[in-house]
Amino acid sequence: MRRRPVLAAAAATALAFGLGVALRPLELNRHEAAPRPTILEGVRAELATRYYRPVPARVLRLGNVDAMLAALHDPYTRYLPPGELRLASRALREGFSGVGLTLIPGETGLLVTRTEPGPARIAGIQPGDTILAVDGSSAASLSFDDAVGRIVGREGSLVQLRVLRDDRTLTYDLVRQRFRRSSVSVRMLDGIGVIRIERFALGTSEAVRAGAFRLEAQGARALVVDLRGNPGGLLRQAVGVASLFLEEGRTVVALAGVNRPESLIYARAGQKTRLPVVVLVDRRSASAAEVVAAALHDHGRALVVGEPTFGKSLVQEIDRLPSGGALKLTVATYRTPTGRDISAGGVVPDVGTTQPLERALALLARR
Repeated sequence: MRRRPVLAAAAATALAFGLGVALRPLELNRHEAAPRPTILEGVRAELATRYYRPVPARVLRLGNVDAMLAALHDPYTRYLPPGELRLASRALREGFSGVGLTLIPGETGLLVTRTEPGPARIAGIQPGDTILAVDGSSAASLSFDDAVGRIVGREGSLVQLRVLRDDRTLTYDLVRQRFRRSSVSVRMLDGIGVIRIERFALGTSEAVRAGAFRLEAQGARALVVDLRGNPGGLLRQAVGVASLFLEEGRTVVALAGVNRPESLIYARAGQKTRLPVVVLVDRRSASAAEVVAAALHDHGRALVVGEPTFGKSLVQEIDRLPSGGALKLTVATYRTPTGRDISAGGVVPDVGTTQPLERALALLARR
């Protein structure tokens, strides 16, 4: 069996909290031909052998999947039915159809952290809005994945969102459109290369590497890595990005769980950039984004500028079950290279500011 680690914020599952869905990084398990276990049997076996902390026998004896997972009191661990699994796989490899929103869980629904060019922005939905209901179903009563999954759908189909803004409730009828976009963009500002990473998806680390060397060839004298609003994604991609800046063999992250040996993940070999680096973060930078920021900070490779990050120190993996669905479950906790647990206060920046890009450019201009 091969499994791809996933790091993402809050209830983040595969669709990296972004673009109205979350990227669902999957690598399917292979099972020998044999009588298929039931969904309940499959979930029970995964929890007993893969969960990051001991699961009490009384929980494993519960008679249905919902009750078993609810008893964990873990918002990140949930069962994915076959349809949601297929949607996730398509979203990872081919894009998705949605309305152009980046979302994280909020107290009363889905909090909008960013809008992309598309139906939601055109209609007037804004960052800071809270989605209360999707097609009449309360977002607060659904899991994050279920709520987000209802916003994603067939291209050209209609979705209705009820939105809270300040003390007003607004209703929007939106037509879903197809989204395809890179997780990485680069630009030059006053001789400083700026690399914006939206999420850690397949190909992100390669795109960052190519962008960094292109900027360097264009004469960039320093780099800014912008992780603001980045909700996380694939741990392997985060390690690849950190490896561009760290010497081979430097620790990127430490993982631990009761069903897996403690392990250190190290920076990989390959061409490195030696340019000075500033990393930008905010309170919506989470999980895999926090791994990169903390690794570069702990090794003294980058100055971190902005706001304290989200503070998610749990690792999820998505395993396909013989029944056809999948289980997204928490399999480990992680610590930074210096052993810090970021769950309490996130990654704390070296320079606190609400205008991190401007501050970063000013700091680098003096070098």
